[in-house]
Amino acid sequence: MRKAKARRRTFVAREDLLERLSGVAQDRGCSLYALINEIFEAFLMAEESNINLRGVLEDYVAFKRARDAGFILELESLCYEMADIAYESARDKAVKSWFEAGVWFAKRYISGLGGAILWEDFKRDLKVVLWNTQELEVRMDGDRILLRVISPRFTSAYTIFLASFFEGCLSALGYKIDAREVFKGRILLEAVKTD
Repeated sequence: MRKAKARRRTFVAREDLLERLSGVAQDRGCSLYALINEIFEAFLMAEESNINLRGVLEDYVAFKRARDAGFILELESLCYEMADIAYESARDKAVKSWFEAGVWFAKRYISGLGGAILWEDFKRDLKVVLWNTQELEVRMDGDRILLRVISPRFTSAYTIFLASFFEGCLSALGYKIDAREVFKGRILLEAVKTD
């Protein structure tokens, strides 16, 4: 039995995008027509599943960046248990380690020496690596920044360590903490830009 021939339709797209897609098709060894149909099918599959394709791709890129930067997925309960053990056996050392990890994490969002802070990337990646957090807010107001985290599942020890991580982040980004509220499952840090 012969398959019915699909009708074709012409559409308009930006020339620069078509040139890039043409290059991708050539690298893949397929036609531009086949590649564009694959893209359309993927988009429609996402739409029919009520999935925002751009959001999925942005999350994937953020997860990939986190993985490439050394983050791992682990059991949440194990993470909290390890935090409790570290808190009991080596609190000061653990707090310092979390602070240093925050400094390291945040330095990735400074563009060059004395460069601008890539706030949107920083906030997006924080939301990815802290995906189990009920609420995460990073709000800037002039030279001030507010960082608020709420998660009733956090243990007291994990909350203290995570607050230290955020303090390291803010320090690396040139901010000094001037208000701090930290108790089980809740972190509120306010900081001001240092000169």
